[in-house]
Amino acid sequence: MNFKKHVLSDPAAVGRAAAEHIVSLAQERTGEVGRFNIALSGGSTPQVTYGQLACEPLVRKMPWQQTKIYFGDERHVKPDSPDSNYRMAYEALLKHVSIPTENVYPILTDNDDIAACAEWYEDLLRVQFQRRTDAVPGFDLILLGIGPDGHTASLFPGTPAASELNHWVTWSDPVSVNPNVKPAVKRITITKPLIWNSARIFVLATGKEKAPVLANIFSEAEPANPPVSRLLRQCKGEVTFFLDRAAAG
Repeated sequence: MNFKKHVLSDPAAVGRAAAEHIVSLAQERTGEVGRFNIALSGGSTPQVTYGQLACEPLVRKMPWQQTKIYFGDERHVKPDSPDSNYRMAYEALLKHVSIPTENVYPILTDNDDIAACAEWYEDLLRVQFQRRTDAVPGFDLILLGIGPDGHTASLFPGTPAASELNHWVTWSDPVSVNPNVKPAVKRITITKPLIWNSARIFVLATGKEKAPVLANIFSEAEPANPPVSRLLRQCKGEVTFFLDRAAAG
């Protein structure tokens, strides 16, 4: 376990700090290997980060031509839906920057069969990361959030997705175990193996409702009912938490 923690004053400061660290890591990786692979997350906190990346001074420091953007999870909705993670990332970031269109890999949701959507994205990852075997791809960076229920990506507690180890991408129906989940739609999501194998993870979390889950993740003692996001303790790479004071407790 390799955890780092940055506690900032408020959500806006969390978004700025995460954006600055993304640019720094992207510059480092493109200097070393000529490319930077990042998987984006949805949510309001990452939206602030994306807005910072789209503005000066960070927008001109980011190596957009050498960056490839993937998505950690997506709602099974049309790409123009207000609930779409891709739409949020496009409106906040992608339409404002000079990243080549062919360097952006949304999770396609146009198939009514959500399992087929998940299979399609896993096949895409196999091609992009040149993995013809079961060797798990390693992203340079995956962005994640934490839900008050302990989920991360769309690995919701009580769903088969939360324990999936054989596939890199799967689907989840969180409403089937918790009718209060909003929006009430199914999700396509990366799985534990991809998260565990990422070189870096940035976790963005704000608000006091996240504090109990985060305390559970940081605890050395194994809880009776560990949250799904405790999977972060098994990551091979560095996990950096960007938290506001409320979430940090």
